[in-house]
Parts: sequence; C-alpha cells; structure tokens
Amino acid sequence: MSSSIEDDLKDEIIKTKDDGQSDLSKATELLFNNKWVRRKTKLRARSVSALSTIDTIATLYDVDWLKSWLESYTEFVTSVDGQGRKDIVDITKFSMDKQDKQNERMMDMLGKR
Repeated sequence: MSSSIEDDLKDEIIKTKDDGQSDLSKATELLFNNKWVRRKTKLRARSVSALSTIDTIATLYDVDWLKSWLESYTEFVTSVDGQGRKDIVDITKFSMDKQDKQNERMMDMLGKR
C-alpha cells in the first residue's frame, strides 16, 4: 500500500463511464470510493504534521499496525458527526437546486414563444 503523498504525485486521471450517469451519481460514487479515503478526511491544522510524521514512520519501517491505525483514524475523522453523510446531502441539495433552476429557465423560454 502506498502513502497518500505518493498517490497525489502520480499522474492519475479518474475516468468514469459515460453511461448516462448524472453528476450526482458520479459525485457520490467518488465519495464512497475507499481508494480516496485519505483525501476526503477533514483534518485540523495541528493534526496534519503529527499524522504526516506517523505516516512516514509507518511507511519507512513498514509497521502494519500503525498503517492500519492511520486508516482507521482517517475514516473516523471523516465520519465524525456524520460529516460524510452531510457532504452527500449538500451535494444532493445543490444538484436538485441546479436542476430546478434549469427547469425554470426552460419553462420561461417555452412560455415566451
């Protein structure tokens, strides 16, 4: 398993299938993808240096239990107070508002004919 820093340095493009999925569907798919769990973690500034040091030590010395602890901790921080769920709800509300505005514009355009 590589570190999150190595993942960020890779020139990797996330390709999604263009099978008619909505933007909401694509966004939730990315949010639930465990491959990007560390990138979704909301860390406080004072925790970043400590966690980075722990990650570096775990990687350099190949300490499996420490790597496991880091994964569990980042998942915990993401799910504290239902933050992951709140993110999905916010994206859903934004998507619905965007669709409603598009529908209103379409009705206005059709009504002016």
